[in-house]
Amino acid sequence: MAEHAHPHQVLLNQLRQEYAEIFTQSAQGVYVYMDDPHWIGNDRLAAMLGYASAQELHDATANSSFLDTLVAPESRQRVVENYQNVVNKKVGADIRVTMKKKDGATFQIKAIFVPIMYQGTLMALHFLSPA
Repeated sequence: MAEHAHPHQVLLNQLRQEYAEIFTQSAQGVYVYMDDPHWIGNDRLAAMLGYASAQELHDATANSSFLDTLVAPESRQRVVENYQNVVNKKVGADIRVTMKKKDGATFQIKAIFVPIMYQGTLMALHFLSPA
């Protein structure tokens, strides 16, 4: 019996193709988060966080949450609140967040959250750059 991809993963794979130029050409780290484990990011985001590739970064969150793995505890609530504003109120955000690197070191980034609609689903497109 063949396994079927989760609908969120199918949608994210299609979005990655549609937004390929943004994911590959942006000078910023870029990701779209739907839920754990359904999110996609680019190689620049991975490099910012000390990972060799977006796939390695995604694999690092396979057994834990995105927030627990990549966001420092003091910034988690701010990230959640702004994400909720994006998807519930369709309001963009520009915030500072403390991120965690693969080696455990932390650093500040500027995060821009933008609401986007893709195939009838509201999501948040995130752009990250060092603060």
